Amino acid sequence: MTEITKMEDDSLSYEAALLAELEQHEKSRQTSTSTSTGEVLIKLDNIHKTYLLGVEGVAALRGVSLEVFKGEWLVIYGTSGGGKTTLLNILGTIDKPTKGEMFIGGTLVNSETSDSMLASVRLCNLGFVFQSFNLLSAMTARENVELPMVLRGELGAGQRKHVATESLQKMGLHSRLDHYPNMLSGGEQQRVTIARAIANKPQLLLLDEPTGDLDSKNTDIVIRMLEQLNREEEMTLVMVTHDIYLKNFAHRVIWMRDGKISKIETISERAREEALKQLNQTSVEISDVSKVNLSSSSTQTETVKIEEKGWEHTEIRDPKDYRMFHQNPKASSMKLKGKFETSSLSFPSFFSLFLQKKKN
Repeated sequence: MTEITKMEDDSLSYEAALLAELEQHEKSRQTSTSTSTGEVLIKLDNIHKTYLLGVEGVAALRGVSLEVFKGEWLVIYGTSGGGKTTLLNILGTIDKPTKGEMFIGGTLVNSETSDSMLASVRLCNLGFVFQSFNLLSAMTARENVELPMVLRGELGAGQRKHVATESLQKMGLHSRLDHYPNMLSGGEQQRVTIARAIANKPQLLLLDEPTGDLDSKNTDIVIRMLEQLNREEEMTLVMVTHDIYLKNFAHRVIWMRDGKISKIETISERAREEALKQLNQTSVEISDVSKVNLSSSSTQTETVKIEEKGWEHTEIRDPKDYRMFHQNPKASSMKLKGKFETSSLSFPSFFSLFLQKKKN
């Protein structure tokens, strides 16, 4: 009887141990992506940030402690004035903490860190994606992507051009390499911004409302690209957003309130898979976008047709032809009511002819 009781106790203890092991395995599976390597990329220790407003101090961060693991996707939520943008600025070394310490890949950042050191950290280890794009209007898409590599100074001109072209192709912008920012849609500009941010292969990509100015279609495209960067290239992402729809794409969610972390939420693997499944159903594949761009560009022609209607003219252009009228060599020999004939009229000469016409 004693032996039977002992066997039952052993069986119950084995079942309890097995159940505990299964529960532990489920917990580790849910957080495996964020802590798979156990390598801490960024560590914040009691970070405070106070801004001076006149003679008074405004506390934006009040003792924030946080670890960001390599390869995870972290999303920061919070109400306006909660400190999320300030936290992102601290992580990006744009601001220095008033109090506390931060380690980025082993580099110490505190209130006494030199600006030159911070600039080096930003250039080599960090990438930035802004809501307002911040592309240089005088540079083409490829030149904007090349700029961080120029500043770093490790690659030659040919290598920079190759890397920039490859990055833009990943973003589905094969036919937009030599377009200026004002020739691109909002979604295309944001993709150029992402390509520029990852040009130097940073350890950490910081995103401040990357979909704030985009419609739902372009939001899906950008989120798909970020998900691919995180999954395929194991790039660490920290994103500030107000869009609650984006929460389930992350591994962890940081909720900020009154300059402090109010709670940290871990997103289950099942919730992430469901979000990705929904994204697959509602968004367009990046490769499909590239094919559309290529097919549309291949059907475009180089001709410019001008219909003579007295002093008015209708100009039919191709979508990729953004040159000004007076710069187009094919817009030649336009007759104006049989009185004047000119070649490639610029606006000033056209206007002077108009005044001369009125005087006559």
